[in-house]
Amino acid sequence: MWSHVKSALLLCLVCIFLVTCRQNTAAQDTEIALNLGAEPATIDPLLATDPPTIQLDQALFLNLTLLDESDGAPQPGLAREWLVSPDGLIWEFRLREDVPWVRYDAEKGEVEKIRNVNADDVVYSVQRLFDPRTASGYAARFAPLIRNADRLVRADPRTSPDDLQRFADELGVRKTGEYSVQFELNAPTSAFPTIVGAWLGRVVPRENIEENGVNWTDIGTMWTNGPYMLVDREPFRFLLLRKNPLYYDADNVQIERLRFRLLPDVASALDAYLRGELDTTDPYDSIEGANLDRVQADLALKRDLKLLPGLCTQYIGFNTSKPPFDAVELRQAFAQALNRDDVVTQTFELGEPARWFTPPQVNAAPDPNADIGVDFNAPLAKSTLDQARAAGLRLPAALTFGTNTNPVFIDAAVAAIQNWRATLAASITVEDAPWESYLEQLNQDPPPLFRMGYCATYPDAHNFLYDAWHSGSPYNFTKWSSPEFDALVSEAARETDALKRRQLYARAEKILVEQDAAIIPLVWSQRASLTRSRVQRTYATMEGYDRLERWSVK
Repeated sequence: MWSHVKSALLLCLVCIFLVTCRQNTAAQDTEIALNLGAEPATIDPLLATDPPTIQLDQALFLNLTLLDESDGAPQPGLAREWLVSPDGLIWEFRLREDVPWVRYDAEKGEVEKIRNVNADDVVYSVQRLFDPRTASGYAARFAPLIRNADRLVRADPRTSPDDLQRFADELGVRKTGEYSVQFELNAPTSAFPTIVGAWLGRVVPRENIEENGVNWTDIGTMWTNGPYMLVDREPFRFLLLRKNPLYYDADNVQIERLRFRLLPDVASALDAYLRGELDTTDPYDSIEGANLDRVQADLALKRDLKLLPGLCTQYIGFNTSKPPFDAVELRQAFAQALNRDDVVTQTFELGEPARWFTPPQVNAAPDPNADIGVDFNAPLAKSTLDQARAAGLRLPAALTFGTNTNPVFIDAAVAAIQNWRATLAASITVEDAPWESYLEQLNQDPPPLFRMGYCATYPDAHNFLYDAWHSGSPYNFTKWSSPEFDALVSEAARETDALKRRQLYARAEKILVEQDAAIIPLVWSQRASLTRSRVQRTYATMEGYDRLERWSVK
């Protein structure tokens, strides 16, 4: 009997071994093809600024925090946790202690562990980011956040190395332990963990860079610490990434290989998708125009189509510094008289009518069902205008609506004007100008009405409301200011409780678009992407920040 038991056990073990082998083989064979677009100018994560290259770096290098795909909320990444001081100025990030730097040996096809990532790496990376010799595209944008970063980033690159190092050492970033690092900010910024998940927190290896210079990202030379490694590339054709077996969460990385094709235009990518050569058209660009029409006309392709929210808001602004729109009653009448659904449907191929300024999918934005915004109501608009006239306010015989020279924006202006003419009997003409001269006009003396857009650099309501609309913001072309609004967004910048932040920003939105009607929100941006049904994937709020390590294949 014992021999029968042994035989049964042996048979079970063989079956388990065979199943395991099949599962491992299947896991090793999984590969998906994405489109990166053009040949990347760099893989250096501190230099990348375009979403496709950022997506590539997202797979190769860890950030201090990772962004939740659905709303951009910060989650543990290289940092397992973070703390903030009561005044909101000091942030400490405590790092994981099990994240190795690895190097792929192209000749042997093996992975070498170098050492673990530590706080010195973080400090070096932040110093290198703001070093003027690095010439990082976003360093100047975020330098005002960190103590003494402005001085370093604005220094002459020809400044002596000793002086530049002294400036770097005086940055508001320092090691507080082997696996902990502290940032000192110039002002409270509750969105800071989101910011380091997007721009300031990508960590690079000092020894590797100092030894190899600009060649440090070459295959066989580069140290990485993310879920994937670069193992092969052919210029202008593809880059091949393979799962990093030493990644701290490697057991949960489902796809073995990522093949990034280099198809530099949407039409070519769509053709490749139709031929079965791509599993998704991401991360490069949006399908629009004739290409979108082509997709929507094909039932099979249409099933693979996904409209993704973006981080841009188009709006109509008022020059609030002079008549007639220094009067809030007239601004409110124009807001009530605009049928934004009609304007958006007529003129924008992609996009969702915007009820307030901050897109609802970003961190700390108002709830999608929030009671915020001015609805189209022609009778109310006429009544509001009549009350304004009774108070002595008048619309001039002719008004101008400014926009940069772009067919879509000109059409949107015309559609809005038709609304106002029909409801308010307003006489308005469109004046368009090339972008540079138009921007100069907005900075100096905006027209009474104008079209403008704002695109966030990280997915948080702070970036939309505080950065764009507080008094003195360089993006506030309306010349509007509100002490009440400023107080709310400043309080939100100090608040770290997620629910309270959302409530404060919702109150600020009401002031911006209802109470003071400084702008009329028009459209929240969208982009279109194709993905085959066999790919189980996430869709990131911030373009270029999909968590590819979470994707799988059926």
